[in-house]
Amino acid sequence: MLNVLSNGNKFTENGRLRVVAERFQADRPMVRIAISDTGIGMDEEQLGRLFQAFGQVDASTTKKYGGTGLGLAITRHFCQLLRGDITVKSKPGEGSTFTITLQDLGAKPEQTADAVAGVFDTAAEVDGASTVLIVDDDPVARDLLSSSLKGKGYRIVHAGNGDEALNLARKLRPDAITLDIIMPQTDGWAVLTALKGDAELRDIPVVIVTILQDRAIGLSLGAVDFLTKPVDRARLTALLHQLLRREGLILLVEDESNTRAMLRQAIERMDLEVAEAVNGRGALEWLAQNQPPALILLDIMMPEMDGFEFLDAFRKHPEWQDIPVIVLTAKELTAQERERLMGQTRKVIAKGDSFRDDIAAAIGAAIRRPAAHAAAASSACLNQESKEKGLSNAKGAAGRRQ
Repeated sequence: MLNVLSNGNKFTENGRLRVVAERFQADRPMVRIAISDTGIGMDEEQLGRLFQAFGQVDASTTKKYGGTGLGLAITRHFCQLLRGDITVKSKPGEGSTFTITLQDLGAKPEQTADAVAGVFDTAAEVDGASTVLIVDDDPVARDLLSSSLKGKGYRIVHAGNGDEALNLARKLRPDAITLDIIMPQTDGWAVLTALKGDAELRDIPVVIVTILQDRAIGLSLGAVDFLTKPVDRARLTALLHQLLRREGLILLVEDESNTRAMLRQAIERMDLEVAEAVNGRGALEWLAQNQPPALILLDIMMPEMDGFEFLDAFRKHPEWQDIPVIVLTAKELTAQERERLMGQTRKVIAKGDSFRDDIAAAIGAAIRRPAAHAAAASSACLNQESKEKGLSNAKGAAGRRQ
């Protein structure tokens, strides 16, 4: 287009240029771009030589206007590479019209925010993958980024414009956002400003992906990094891996081996490390020998030292006071026991129907991740609890026997 427009401008001294672009349907969706000028025009013989390499309409053209005669030959080659062509109509003294016809690769309707939000990779959801929101008005660019990241286990969500991006960010709370800048209506700068101005969204890391070179502006507005298109895929995936790597270790204190294995698998699927102890005494020994964990998941009914005894000993160590403790129990707690636990722990979770969601939310809060993402991460493993009927009841009965 730039070459044809340049030619039209060069051969039109007193007149006008006009560009008309439209979609149309032939045997497949097509785009037609017509570039007209009111310049010197060409006759039939001249038109026959127009697209030949190193060929111009006549020698006087080269002397007066310059050029190599390669431009239109290259333009036609580009059009054919893009599954289209370029044609021309012209009359001497009246001007010329060049028509570029290309296959319409963007003819598929854009999905709405609600539709896009519902299209997730199911396996990624079960595995608790981090959600990455890709914001770009170019569907080809979105697909390229998706293909780079999807194989890495991320759950990918698309937004085709700035307003859709903000709606999805508020609805889904993604773990990271890649953001194009040049978009119609609400551009990337406006989206970034809105994200960083929202107390609930400002901590989401935003990676700018654009053709612009305004790195300093992007970083000053709060972006964590600035990548220039065409994007280095290895760099992008390495950056997201660094941003989305979860930190912290969870100390799991549980004597029942099946429950312990189930919880370990769920936690590891969230990319968190797990240390285990089979009773309160073992937990105290572990704490004395290691760095404080991000969270302690504590069963109540255990041999040697139960959860109540562990908490009494645990609270005597000032250096451990900032470690959150979540109690997991199948025991029917008395009012006095519940009051005692509430004074010493962050939360008490009953091993029952809502166990899966409650423990996911608790872990998510402890490591500062949205509960919905943590719930997705743990659902695959914790669903086994429903299959192992009687596990909670058996544990409760064992506790009563003790």
